[in-house]
Amino acid sequence: RIYYEEHGTGEPLLLAYGIGGNAGMWQPNVAALAARHRVILWEPRGHARSEAPADPTRVTFGHWVLDLHDLLDHLALERPAVGGLSLGAGIATRFVLKHPDRARALIIVDSSSAAGLPLSVDNVVMRARSIQVVLEGGMDAMADFAIASNPNVSGRLKLDPKAREEVFAMYRMLKPIGYANALRALLQMDYITERLPEIAAPTLLICGDEDPSVGPMRVIAEKIKHAEFVLLSPAGHFGNRDQPAAFNRAVLDFMARLSD
Repeated sequence: RIYYEEHGTGEPLLLAYGIGGNAGMWQPNVAALAARHRVILWEPRGHARSEAPADPTRVTFGHWVLDLHDLLDHLALERPAVGGLSLGAGIATRFVLKHPDRARALIIVDSSSAAGLPLSVDNVVMRARSIQVVLEGGMDAMADFAIASNPNVSGRLKLDPKAREEVFAMYRMLKPIGYANALRALLQMDYITERLPEIAAPTLLICGDEDPSVGPMRVIAEKIKHAEFVLLSPAGHFGNRDQPAAFNRAVLDFMARLSD
């Protein structure tokens, strides 16, 4: 069971949020994007309102790509634009590599997993510790740990201290086993960096200037030669929330050029 919601009409655009996120994390963007497009927000398995299998072998990038493919078939969409933020973009990028005929365009936002580079040692340690924290302490303990240890989350609070409640609400929508298995999938992701030049679909890259993934995002820009790169400032890993107006404008301008 995969949760999705639809907003607006027009050329379709499917988006998934980052690891631990949910469709509500696009709230600052929905009205603007849905004014011109059929916006479909979905939650990958293990997240929020989608099914969270207890078996970790059923939560992998391969399963997430299959879920996106099945969602397109369910909605009878031939070639929509697909994308997402962070993990969501990592899924969309792998989907485009596996099914190049099913994507009209690709939107990658604040994503290291879309670059497919090996995680840093510090990131591996933080993610592995997160699995232990969430399984032993639950979601509130995970939120506290993320605020203290995850630069993506601490960067959001640096730009907007009021976002603390947003962080807790995000984690409270998750099941501990779902989040733990999503983290396991991230730690075992495939390294797709050298395959990125295969992507022929029009590609938009959006990244916050203070996001730890800005380096990997620039690698993507080097590999996908035709990709457009938009840098948001000041913005961190949650660029769509840090700079919603600039984010919305970048996506709408890109989508409009597809129709030219």
